[in-house]
Amino acid sequence: MSFQTIQKLANDVGIDETYIRTMIKNDDLTAYKKDGYKRIYINVDEFNETMKAVNIIDEKINLDDYLV
Repeated sequence: MSFQTIQKLANDVGIDETYIRTMIKNDDLTAYKKDGYKRIYINVDEFNETMKAVNIIDEKINLDDYLV
């Protein structure tokens, strides 16, 4: 498991911090906190699992037709 602060994760993936905070409020993400510290941490693996593509291009493109 790897943890990052909300600010670092938002910066790394290119989204606004408020989006991550909304995901926490909607129980889509679990917020972690170390006792005595004020920063909130997010499990990066959990965040990546919650993200899904809007449209699936895999159904439209047959990769067997291309050299990979």
